[in-house]
Formats: sequence, C-alpha cells, structure tokens
Amino acid sequence: MRRWLVGFILVALLPAALAAQDVPPVQTPEPAAVPAFDNDTLQLLIQARSDLELLATDQLGAQRPPGWSGSTDVYNPQLPLLVRLDLELLVGTLIAPDQRPEGWFGPIRGTPNTIARDIRHDLELLADTVGQPGIRPTGWVGGDPLLRCDRALQTLVSLLERSGFLLTVDVNSPDFCRLAEQQATQFAQANNIVPNAAPGSAAPAPTGAQTSAAAPGSARITGELALGFLNRYATEHVGLIPVGTPLTPVARSFTEFSRMMLVRGDGFELFVDHRDTTVTDAEFAVLPDVDGVSVNTFCEASWCQPVTYTVGSPAARRPLPPGLGGTAPQPVNNPGGRVKVPVEHLIIYYDGQDANNTTVVRMQLCAKPTSQPGNTCQNVTNVTAPNGVPLASVGNVSGIPQFRLPYGYSTHALYAANYYMTDVWIAAPGQKR
Repeated sequence: MRRWLVGFILVALLPAALAAQDVPPVQTPEPAAVPAFDNDTLQLLIQARSDLELLATDQLGAQRPPGWSGSTDVYNPQLPLLVRLDLELLVGTLIAPDQRPEGWFGPIRGTPNTIARDIRHDLELLADTVGQPGIRPTGWVGGDPLLRCDRALQTLVSLLERSGFLLTVDVNSPDFCRLAEQQATQFAQANNIVPNAAPGSAAPAPTGAQTSAAAPGSARITGELALGFLNRYATEHVGLIPVGTPLTPVARSFTEFSRMMLVRGDGFELFVDHRDTTVTDAEFAVLPDVDGVSVNTFCEASWCQPVTYTVGSPAARRPLPPGLGGTAPQPVNNPGGRVKVPVEHLIIYYDGQDANNTTVVRMQLCAKPTSQPGNTCQNVTNVTAPNGVPLASVGNVSGIPQFRLPYGYSTHALYAANYYMTDVWIAAPGQKR
C-alpha cells in the first residue's frame, strides 16, 4: 500500500516538474546607465567638446594632434580631464607647446563643473587668439558669456546674484568682461556688499560710501616671490616684499586679466599681484578702480631695492629709464638693405589686451599691396620706438611676435626680413580694423 502511494505521488508530480523545466530562467535586467555628471556639467562638456572639434577642424582640417582622444563618453567620469587634455594639445599645436595666451586658466584641480567652466573660458580665449576676436566658425555653440571672464568676476557675479543683482551688459560687446566687472562692482559698492570678508575686515561702510575689501593692515604677503611694482603694468619693480608683511588694499587695476592691486604699508605704496597676498578673488573684485584714487607709489622700507626696469611696455605712464634715450625721434635704422614699403603692404592682427590707449598686435609686411593675389608676406620681428629704443616682444602667436603699440598714428618703425616701414596707424576699438 505504501509503495503504491509513493508511486502515485511521483506520477502526479512528474508533469509539473517537466513543465517547470521548460520555463526559461528569468533574467534580472541590467540597471540603466546614468551619465557621470549633473545636467549643468553635462551640457558644458558636450558643448565644449563640440566647439573644440569645430575649432580644431577650422585650424587643422581633418588632422588632430598626437594623443587626441576626441572622447564624448558622458558615462566616463574622466571626460572633463580628457576634454581638457585635448584643449591643451590643440593650443600647444596652434601656438607653441610651452606658450599660452595671456589669461589662460590651464588645468587646475577642481570639481567636474569647475573644470568644465575653465575649459569654456580657455576655449573662447584660444578662438580669439588664433582667429578674429569675437568671430567663431559656423556652428559654434558657445556658452554663458560670463565664462569668458576671469574667475574673480565669475565668483563675484554669482555671489551678487544672491542679493538681487542682474547683469545687463550686452553679451555681444567686445568689452563684455570689463563692463560686467564695472557693473558688478558698482552694485556691490552701492549696496555695501563685501563678499567673503576675512576676519578683521573693515566693518560695513555707510550706504553710498566707497568700500574696500579689507581693513587697514589686515592683509598680508603670502607669496615668497611677491614683487613690489611702481606701476600697474609691472615694468618697474623695487624688490621682494617679505612674507608676512602687513598691508592695506587700496584699489585695483580694471585692465582685463590684470591681478595688480595698489597697496599701502609701513614705508611703501606699491602695486602687487593680489595672489601673493591674503586677499581673495572676491575681495579683489570689489576693490575700487585705481583710476579713481590718488596714486603716489614709493618704497622706503628696509627691504626696498633700486628700481629694476622691464623695458618694452609703452603702456607704463613713466619716462624711459635713465640711459635708454630721450623722447626725440631718432633716425630709422635700415640694416640689411631692406626695402621700404607703404602702408598698403601692411597686415595687422589685433590681439586685444587693450590698456591705457595701447593694444597688442602682430604685423606682417608684404611685397605687394595686400589686396593683390599671389602676395609674399613676412612677419614683423622688430619694432623700434620713435626715440630709437627697440621694443621687446610681449608674446608670440602662430609664430608671429606680438608688440604693444599705442592707438593712432606713431613713428614706430617696423622691420621684417626684407621690408620695413617708418610709421604705423593702430586703430582704436570701434574704429575700422
């Protein structure tokens, strides 16, 4: 009886067991892939990659520098670093491996978002440097115009927006960053806002008073190579300011990309790079314009040294150093039997960095008028001032030396390998260039 019952149970269960074997196993679905970044960072990176490839194609065609990744993998947490690396490869190819445009942020550790924002800043700067400022290849996506400006201004605007500030500067203005800086600073001063004030900072000033980022003597020198300068253009320095020296921030230069700050201390009034002090970017940003304060630089402290001159910046509002000639025009030197050419043979590339009625330019002199086809042009490699003193090149872009020249007509002499000119006209912003 028991044997029969066991057999009956087995026969009854056999169909169910066989049926269970026919059912395919249920597979747990793979979790959906999620991008490694928040939406804001993701958009910045995608737009930067698109414009980076566009600029590379515009300048190099289908070629890319060795090591180029071209990565667009939004699921790769290393994407910001890969895009930054490609940008560094491109600027090294288009300019020089060891040269960067003035104001270049470069690779700095940070969050994916700050790295992406820095990429956009440097990408716009590179596009302005290798092409015409403000002109972009067809299809350029671009980004927030504020990202074209320095970090101090970006930080300041972000802080002020929490207090109701609204930036209304025309985004198409060639002076967008300078105008935005003025507008933000005026708002901060009018509303008595001093962001990120350090301990010991000045108490809030009465409404309408001109504010400063720090109380007298509250800032100190932190950089071991903090030079003190007699002018904002860093053309005359008087030695290293010792670490720990107390100073009072007074005002700052509003020249784009400038970090120069007017300070006063025991036995000195000088310009220093604010990054060599305890003054933060936000505090530096709300300092008043140096053009609106009385400036009387001097150095009588025990660490002061005789003036060391950096020649080649006509933006400095001081006479040339002793022994370097007066202001009377000197005869134009024409070594090597160069051929004098008229202005119709001159090409000028305007690179910006306008300051004190001067700008940075690259120039070429050509065998024929520039309007004629089949021309042969040579880079201007030497420039002499009206007093005969050679100007130092302030940079080099695409193999062409850069020089700082004043707006309007001047008798600066330009020299290429086989051609020269004895005068030049430099157009100011707003004039036809």
